[in-house]
Amino acid sequence: MQLNRNFKFPLEDDGYKGKITFQSIQENYKTLPQTVFEGLVGDQLDGGVNDVGGAEAAANAANARALRGQQRTQRGPLPPRFDRSRKATLYLPGALQFQDNVEYTNIDLGIVGQAARNAIQAGASGRSVLGSVTGNLLPDFQSIQDAFQFGLQSEAAQVAALRLTNKLSPEVQGAIETSTGIALNPNRRSTLRGIGVRQFRFTFKMIPNSPEEAEEIKAIVQFFREEMYPDTSGDALTAALRFPAKFKIKMFYDNKKVATNILPAFLANVDVVYNSTSMAFHKDGNFQETDLSLSFVEERALTKRDIIAETGENSFTMNDGFGVG
Repeated sequence: MQLNRNFKFPLEDDGYKGKITFQSIQENYKTLPQTVFEGLVGDQLDGGVNDVGGAEAAANAANARALRGQQRTQRGPLPPRFDRSRKATLYLPGALQFQDNVEYTNIDLGIVGQAARNAIQAGASGRSVLGSVTGNLLPDFQSIQDAFQFGLQSEAAQVAALRLTNKLSPEVQGAIETSTGIALNPNRRSTLRGIGVRQFRFTFKMIPNSPEEAEEIKAIVQFFREEMYPDTSGDALTAALRFPAKFKIKMFYDNKKVATNILPAFLANVDVVYNSTSMAFHKDGNFQETDLSLSFVEERALTKRDIIAETGENSFTMNDGFGVG
């Protein structure tokens, strides 16, 4: 089986013009001596050698030498069969799903936060905002005095009592709320927490029409499984894992780009089902059908700049190097 090549299914043109390409790209990550981290840690280790003695000094010196020397050879070349610039071109599946999501959560401003928000929206200076906040940290003294002298008759006294008991006694707070019919307004707001990283799933049913296509399907499955897994560092302890390849995913119909862009993505799951409808084999021992499901996760979260940039890529065609190989 020739693995250092591009893959394609179906092999023959069946008239369907939809194509999707998966090109594996191995990023050239930096070693520690190529980063600022090495300089910072190395200087600290060198200083530590002069500040301490005995076994600790020897350990620091060994760590410093490891950072400066051994790191240069940890990312040696991969075996030839693991060519990191391969591509699979498959038919464009149906039911493509793109789910963009932004993460929000609730936050309770309370009286203090609401006071600060009002001051900020009114264009107050930093000192004025601080004054608004500190002025609302404690209940109004007059309201507290009224609560003691006249009971919880006025709404101001009731609110003051609730604020006093809010952090001290939930039981007393509950008694006041149920008796007066008043509860503190949490001033709840939605706040942005982050952007969700998108995930994609593509499913293919591959039924070979020839022995050549049956072998091609086997090679495609092998290709995706190889590119999904990380490699080890190569030392005796195999203490580190190298990041696997990322995939550039492009979709076309009649040689024109369709759907939205997908950032370089890691392959997170390969699910293969053989002969899902019947347990039958070809004469050469190959399966009659193979169902392949691929799950990808983008390398990072999108921003508005990424969405706007898509409008400048509508002229993207399969002739730019990501087409059928």
